[in-house]
Amino acid sequence: MDSAYLLVIDASPDHAQVLNSFLRNAGIAVRVVNASTFDELESVLKEKSPFLVVIGTQLPSALKIGQVLQAADLNSAPVVLQVNPEDTTQIEEAISTHPTLVINDGENDQLMRIVKTYMAGGKTTREFDDLSHKLEELQHRYDLLLDSARDSIAYIHEGLHIYANRAYLDLLQASSQDEIEGLSLLELMTPENGTDLKKLLRDMNHDIFPEETLAVTINTIAKKKLKADLTFSPAKFGGEQCIQMLVRNQDENLVLQEELDRLRKTDHLTQMINRQTFTDRLSALVEEDKDDDLRSAVLYIETDGIEELQQDLGMENTDSYILDLANVITGCIQETDIPSRFSDHGFAVIIRRTEKSTLQEVGECILENYSNHIIDLGDQTRSASCSMGMATLGPLTRDAKEVIAHARQAFRQASNSGNSMVRFKPAFTTVSSGEADRDWVERIRYALNNRDFYTVQQSIVDLEGENEGFFENRTFMREDDGDTPASEFMLAAERNDLGSTIDRHIIPQLMLAIAGTGDKHIIPLSSNSILDFSFPHWFQRMLSETEVEGSQLVLQISAISAESNLKPTSRVMEELQPLGCNFVLSEFDNDRKTVQLLDHLPVNMVKLRPGLAKGLSTNSTNQEIIRAVVRAVEPHEITIIADEVEDASDLAMLWQCGVKLVTGDFLNEAPQVVGQ
Repeated sequence: MDSAYLLVIDASPDHAQVLNSFLRNAGIAVRVVNASTFDELESVLKEKSPFLVVIGTQLPSALKIGQVLQAADLNSAPVVLQVNPEDTTQIEEAISTHPTLVINDGENDQLMRIVKTYMAGGKTTREFDDLSHKLEELQHRYDLLLDSARDSIAYIHEGLHIYANRAYLDLLQASSQDEIEGLSLLELMTPENGTDLKKLLRDMNHDIFPEETLAVTINTIAKKKLKADLTFSPAKFGGEQCIQMLVRNQDENLVLQEELDRLRKTDHLTQMINRQTFTDRLSALVEEDKDDDLRSAVLYIETDGIEELQQDLGMENTDSYILDLANVITGCIQETDIPSRFSDHGFAVIIRRTEKSTLQEVGECILENYSNHIIDLGDQTRSASCSMGMATLGPLTRDAKEVIAHARQAFRQASNSGNSMVRFKPAFTTVSSGEADRDWVERIRYALNNRDFYTVQQSIVDLEGENEGFFENRTFMREDDGDTPASEFMLAAERNDLGSTIDRHIIPQLMLAIAGTGDKHIIPLSSNSILDFSFPHWFQRMLSETEVEGSQLVLQISAISAESNLKPTSRVMEELQPLGCNFVLSEFDNDRKTVQLLDHLPVNMVKLRPGLAKGLSTNSTNQEIIRAVVRAVEPHEITIIADEVEDASDLAMLWQCGVKLVTGDFLNEAPQVVGQ
């Protein structure tokens, strides 16, 4: 709220303090300032705009009443003169110079009533001045837009031109407004369909406007005839009711239509596309990106503190900020990128690159260049900074609305610190069991869109020394708070039909790493892939594209999944076995139903249930389970693998139980990473 200033002219500053205390005790919140010289008087009048000037009984020797009254009048500040009833000298001097309000110095109630009255009036005056200034700015902007418009527009009053923009003057081949100012429409235009133009103008003066365009022949100033369509609408110009006339040259209709289409899609200030056009382009890109190798992202950008700047600087100077940021953005992007003015203060940009790391470089370029940029506001220069949010696109992106919402959410986080960029990531919070899957789904979709899955390869060792380059592959999801193993996220992924999508993301990377090595690798399959009828055909195509031999791959299926989906598991194995692929059942133990799977499925290997090999040398129960598994698989000539072996002391017991192949942390080897 603006402060209300009361200016006191008195030789003694104490008088101002006395008035200040009196008014505040009466509940009137004002700021009282004192002036005892002419320079102080002028300074306060110009800088503080006091709502009232009070001249005390002791006029400073450096001032005369006439000077005070004249200066106050120039600054539209009312004056009240405090006098003693017996002292007529000041009254006569004031009245002889300017009409002046006079009050008794001893009547505080009089002063309080006058202060309240002028204080309310001063507030109204300030509000009126502020609104008038804004109206002037709007009128100025409107005049600029109108004069620079490509459409030919004229304002008509009683059949005569009162204004025409540059495009209209060019159409009529007139060099200036003066040439057509007194010219009637009846002299310039002839309707083609026999319409009475004089009657039409008369009707429009009574607010009866034609719904259809009027086809006319225009006789230009240069005596040239051209066909045009006129559109009429009510308007005001210079405070008077008038008719706005839009003229479209029929010969240029096609060009104009294209231009109108461009204008509908373009922001007039920055010449970037607008919000709707950007959203349409992004929607199309979301569909394309599902099968595109390029990495795509959306940046949402705003100048830091732009709303406060607008209140401080006004709309015209705020436009300078917006235009400068638009130019900085344009200078940091490629021609194939798509910038837009997405909101009054914000920009959205679609960027596409071959590498994910280069997406962030665009944002860093904008941040650095804008923070180092000087903005010229005519009578002053300023610097500024911006903040932005980035959201990446991927095969699981739902729609444009989702990407934009993610980018703006990241922007809000970045704007808290200013001059920074934040990349959107789902909020990983502890949630109730009913919401847990939703949390996992968002995390998994984000990781898929950003290619944040990778695989760690670990050697599988033969305890009898017959090593031949055999590896298992474990999938991890890269996250800020530590990478997450598949054992934690895969069940949620499978419940939400994302398991097959993860497989199709991971398997091609593994095949490319395996190609040409001659090594064998265990690759885990999700239950979603088992149930996907298209998976075997896709897998065969990947083998062909990566030139990997099927005999190099051992496909791992969970025994639990195989029990629940016996027929689909059997179908997948039958379709992939001819390619040379082998199969391993994981999470295997001596449970009767698990063992019975060996009678129905062409399995080459089994992996012991996690935890069976841990502390085996002192766990007789687990020893017996493993021996039972060994006895169960012997008739089928199936090899047993023990993974997650942590202690080398358990190796001897595993060998004694009949397990030959082992893997785990006991190897102390540097794992190979694929897709990091």
